[in-house]
Amino acid sequence: MDNLKFIKHNNRIKFTLTVVSVLLSAITLCSCNFSLDSILGNKPTEPVQTTTEFATESKPKREVKTSYSYDNLSSDKLKELYMKIDEYAENADTSEFVIDAPLNEMQLIEAIEAYKDDHPEVFWLKSDFEYIDNDDSTSLFLSYSVQPDNSDPDRLKKAKEKFNKMVDKIIDAAPKNATDYELELYVNDYLVENCVYDKETAETEGIAGHENDAYGALVEKKAVCEGYSRAFQLLCNRLGIDCISVSGTADGEPHGWNNVKLDGEWYEVDVTWNDTDGDTEFPVYDYFNLPSDKFSESHYTSPLYSELSLSEYENTDYYFNVFAPKCTGTKYYYYSYSCVTVYDINDSEEITNAIVQAAKDGEKYFDFVIDERLDFNTTADEIIYNGYLAEWIANANLANRYNPTLNEEARVYSSEAVNVITVFLEYY
Repeated sequence: MDNLKFIKHNNRIKFTLTVVSVLLSAITLCSCNFSLDSILGNKPTEPVQTTTEFATESKPKREVKTSYSYDNLSSDKLKELYMKIDEYAENADTSEFVIDAPLNEMQLIEAIEAYKDDHPEVFWLKSDFEYIDNDDSTSLFLSYSVQPDNSDPDRLKKAKEKFNKMVDKIIDAAPKNATDYELELYVNDYLVENCVYDKETAETEGIAGHENDAYGALVEKKAVCEGYSRAFQLLCNRLGIDCISVSGTADGEPHGWNNVKLDGEWYEVDVTWNDTDGDTEFPVYDYFNLPSDKFSESHYTSPLYSELSLSEYENTDYYFNVFAPKCTGTKYYYYSYSCVTVYDINDSEEITNAIVQAAKDGEKYFDFVIDERLDFNTTADEIIYNGYLAEWIANANLANRYNPTLNEEARVYSSEAVNVITVFLEYY
């Protein structure tokens, strides 16, 4: 006898309902709890301004790979299913389609999640689905957060138009003649400044709308971690940067983030944890472009579907990945790439020059790193309380001919977690 089975992932809550039994197992991907003490640093906070000039028109055209999950599906039959999903999802078609192979729940989820991972722009496709086991074939019914109905046949069309208009606006406002790193930083900053983390949804584990997709993050400006990661991936891809979404846990809670590829190397990025939602006076970049060995101190990347047995899948309460590269890049970690490092507090030329430039640019904050070979607390106390920082700022004022003039008695914040001191630049 055929069994109709319902698979739902309402904010990553999974259950299987057949005509004879019910199985309940929680999969909560986006609780996203974290400590502010471990995530403090600096970024520009300029509002987005729309421009008609395309952000990357002066950059050489190049292909961006957006089919990482498709290419890594565990069988050709799942690739066939992926293409069927593509055909039906475009217009939010809920009608039945058949794959001529018996597929289990894990295989169906692998194909659907692979498609969602490769297509963050298809924001209306949900992870919920229904299927019928026909012994020698499988019938599948997709579900959607937005779909046409009798009361509004253009509902999906209007949602797409609103979404695409917002994406185009953000892309058009990106910096011109920028490097991939600068464009990636722009996307991180845009989301941090314009999207609010939806704590209520994360705590209740119930998705009511678009909190876990790119529409929620970009149009409604409210999302959980999956919404942040989908939006970050989409914008990076549109700006010519290879980027994927990744599932796992962070501080023991189910979570989602991104991997980004720069100069042939992969990096870990967690925009959700970079967003303190105004709980700090200054922006933070602690989770911007880390290698996996450093990132894994707080984050655990889930295994690949292809590495799992069905029993392992059924007994694990979180999402898995179709593709998740080892991130070995170190060059573009924010604090080492964008900030000056102090190796010797008596050698002040480099840091003074950096403060000079920050003042010329009118920056509100200035970050510098204390080299890990120095004792952070001892060195920070020397810099802050024994006059070194005041001297560096005084030298910067001299170099700028006091135009502008910085207050030498600056407020500071020190973060031992990332060996960073943040200086609040105040102007007369």
